Amino acid sequence: MDTLTHGLAGSVLARSFADRPGARVALWTGLVAAMLPDLDVLFIHTRLDYLRLHRGWTHSFVALPVFAFAVALLARLVFRQARLSTLWLFAAIGIGSHILFDWITSFGTMFFFPLSKTRYSLDWVFILDPIFGGVALATLVASVIFRTRGRAVAAAGGAALALYIGLCATLHARALEAWKRADRPPNGARLAVLPQFLSPFRWLGLADHPDSVHVGFFDIGPFAHGVENPRPPARFSEILHSLSDFYPPPERMTIRRFPQPPPSAALEAARALPDVEAYLQFARFPRATIRPEPDGGTVIVWEDLRFLPWFAGPWELDGRGILRRRPFLYRVRLDAAGRKLDGAVVNSFHLP
Repeated sequence: MDTLTHGLAGSVLARSFADRPGARVALWTGLVAAMLPDLDVLFIHTRLDYLRLHRGWTHSFVALPVFAFAVALLARLVFRQARLSTLWLFAAIGIGSHILFDWITSFGTMFFFPLSKTRYSLDWVFILDPIFGGVALATLVASVIFRTRGRAVAAAGGAALALYIGLCATLHARALEAWKRADRPPNGARLAVLPQFLSPFRWLGLADHPDSVHVGFFDIGPFAHGVENPRPPARFSEILHSLSDFYPPPERMTIRRFPQPPPSAALEAARALPDVEAYLQFARFPRATIRPEPDGGTVIVWEDLRFLPWFAGPWELDGRGILRRRPFLYRVRLDAAGRKLDGAVVNSFHLP
């Protein structure tokens, strides 16, 4: 979830634990504390480290008490009359809300870092959700306007956020069943449905098959329509208008199959590289594309199909005002002996 929405939601939840004399303390401490975990990006210097470390040590329940205490000490410099234990509580609520609200998205959060680097995700809510953010913002504004009832307003807003998350969880379960019926993945296959932009009814289904990854965009809402052979947006102004065209009802969904390459010496050599291992630990649905080089070397690009855009087409700047790209690709180049020449996280499928 984006940092601003985290701050708004953390402020609302902290306010719901404070009576009027401590309202301002709760609002500001909860706001700052809820935004704090995303400061880990200031200590990440490469794209690969972003995939390896983001949502790690600052998003850990193990470290939460320490970070909450640090925020409480800083808040005490501003709110000198507030008790340190009260400030710690507001900070813990803010940081805890950040961790939990990242959990409901699809990126993956390392709850128990550094004890474990396992990422947890529920896949219920898209990382940028205007409904969630709008509820948090409206609640925060109302709690400031209606100060005498601010705590009750904040509690009601927190309940509304919980109800919305519950709705998204219910829709996720429905979407998962719809995806299973449509794709019929093999028993024990890894599969997921991921929330999509601007609507809790739109989903991306993914499933591992023996030689490919299956992908489908669909809408389980009452107004789903989609169109046959939808036209990719040619410029930014067309993105929102064309969005619904790519999400038909499940029974009319187009399932795309992304083939996996056959085993090869180059592929195994690349998989053994530490940077590739780090990337594949992050990626949930990795798919490799291999291209031999004239000098006998090999270029391999991995992409995590979780981040596949809904529209198709070339992933280059096409001269019409839109950059078609996919985030979080990893490109590695090997020489003829299978030794690494270079490698990096990139945002384009272009293989120079």
